Amino acid sequence: MASKKLEIIEISDSNGVVASLPIGVVEGKSPGRSLGVIGGAHGTEYAAHDAVARFWESLDPEKVTGTVRVVLMADTIAFEKKSAYVNPADGKNLNRMWPGDYSGTITEVIAATITERVVSHSDAVIDVHGGEWDEAIGTFIIAHSTGDKDVDDKVVAIAKASGFPYIEITPADGPILGKGTGSGTACMSGVPAMTFEAGGEGLREERYIDAHYEGLWNVGRYLGILEGEITTWGAEPVVMDHGVLMKVTQGGVLRPEVEVGEWIAEGQPFTSVLSYDGEVLETLTAPEAGVVIDVINSRAIAASGFAGKIAVVPPRMARLD
Repeated sequence: MASKKLEIIEISDSNGVVASLPIGVVEGKSPGRSLGVIGGAHGTEYAAHDAVARFWESLDPEKVTGTVRVVLMADTIAFEKKSAYVNPADGKNLNRMWPGDYSGTITEVIAATITERVVSHSDAVIDVHGGEWDEAIGTFIIAHSTGDKDVDDKVVAIAKASGFPYIEITPADGPILGKGTGSGTACMSGVPAMTFEAGGEGLREERYIDAHYEGLWNVGRYLGILEGEITTWGAEPVVMDHGVLMKVTQGGVLRPEVEVGEWIAEGQPFTSVLSYDGEVLETLTAPEAGVVIDVINSRAIAASGFAGKIAVVPPRMARLD
């Protein structure tokens, strides 16, 4: 019988820290594939939070084939404390703690619980993210390569079906956005997975909420779980050649020189760090041309801090000057 149920799971660690974990499960009208959706891994990614909530609300079990599992808010402690990047109870970033550990601190217990209850039962997993309050993010996917052709082909096919315009592929067990991430770890276990990225700056912009929401629906449609035709943004998704992470060397007052969505030429200023009296200490320039997909735009930055990302597209797709 088709059903839709939300369970609030109470979890705790050996230090006595307690957290609530809301997981919804929709069992469809007939058996089929299973989709896992993880929302709220970070506390201030509000557009992503709203999209996951809207997606859950939209699911009608009578129109579902198979199963959809939705984590509505993975880190409720970080969310309720408005804490960016880390759970304030243990100072750990959930998106570096997968597959988790029941004997660890609360963030590791959260990851272990979601791994057991959602990831291990899924044919595909989407981890829904965006920028925190200090970060502007465009619309792109972090996908993964594992060396297993079957898994890797499924990951790319699902990512393309989502309708997101840019797809970055990183090694699932690599040091940058791979090992320890929710989607990378799922891929290494044989479950096709990826991270949706859209929105940020503590804003709840409809264009980014809708990008996530439609992307989740497109994945469900592609897998045959949800009804309807796949909707796209009107062009072929671009599989990035690679991404360039921009990091400063000095701390101080941050002055971004670009905005998300801009084309940046090689050698063009990306961001500057100023002293407290306004002297320019450092200006980062683009080592390669590409599309700006991530910009840290808070006023402050620490030495060695992440400042943003450039999507380098395949040469045939590069802009002609």
